Amino acid sequence: MRYRLLTLLLFLIPAPAMAACLMLTLANVPSVVTFQGASGGYAVFDPAEYLQTVNFRVQGEATGATCDYFVTLSAGQSGNLIQRKLMLDMHTLNYNAYTNAGKSNILKDNSGTQSEVIAGSFPLPTGVNLVQSNDHNFVWTVDPLQAVPASATPYSDPALTLRLYSGLLTGIIAPTLEDTKTITFQARADSSVDVSLVDSGAPFDISDTVQVIDFNTLESGEQRGFDVVVRSNNGYRVTLQSENNQRMVHERAPAIADAIDYTVTLNGAEIDLTSGAPTDAAISTGTTTAAGARLPIEFTIGNMTGAETGGIYSDVINVEVTAN
Repeated sequence: MRYRLLTLLLFLIPAPAMAACLMLTLANVPSVVTFQGASGGYAVFDPAEYLQTVNFRVQGEATGATCDYFVTLSAGQSGNLIQRKLMLDMHTLNYNAYTNAGKSNILKDNSGTQSEVIAGSFPLPTGVNLVQSNDHNFVWTVDPLQAVPASATPYSDPALTLRLYSGLLTGIIAPTLEDTKTITFQARADSSVDVSLVDSGAPFDISDTVQVIDFNTLESGEQRGFDVVVRSNNGYRVTLQSENNQRMVHERAPAIADAIDYTVTLNGAEIDLTSGAPTDAAISTGTTTAAGARLPIEFTIGNMTGAETGGIYSDVINVEVTAN
């Protein structure tokens, strides 16, 4: 009788490791976060970018194994992770949230990659404390130079959800939703009104607020001018005021009473400054572009019969722009 030796080889194939997470929760999540720029709110013509930081905490109970987790952020009311939006009535402000201050990755929901979420883990416990916690943060900012109307009511995105999952986003086993918190992002658009006095056709320059018009040798009918450029997100009112009641007076006035009349037009409309008081010259509602509204101003020399004495004749025009 023959016998055969049967050798049974057993191979242990390990199952994918489960994330050993217990009682995972989000903590210290602010319900509302408000944008703060240099003006206190959002200045629509400020070209600078102001990063806002949102801090929160992930808590869990210690177990006998490492706990992996990650946190995501929903798209909000825009439904677009690439371009989130704050809204007020029919107006919108584009903004977004990022995983770090370098803005290298947009913070996404669980459709993103591992680098597009906030990931963390709890290691094996080393003490008797059963509660473990990690502090995290992300940043968000409103894109600069969005000319939207000023409003006391903030632009907001109230439809954002922060979600905490156990496991790995790209793991073999699907992650498990552990906790959610809602956040409202908001920004108040500050009232902004600026004026620039520039050479005809030149761009807005906030540092350029003085213009000198030199007629050289005066002649009746001679014209000179420049551009008043106004940018505003709250409407605007332009007033002009002549220090000499719309007359160019002699440099030795009042000892020499000679004077020269002139006319002034703003954006094609003649303005009467003979009272010497501030006079409305232009009124507008709504919002300009970041380039501003261009209002050409022109001065035309009148009859020269009032100038019998040679010398320098001048007047000073004060231009003031306020929110309408």
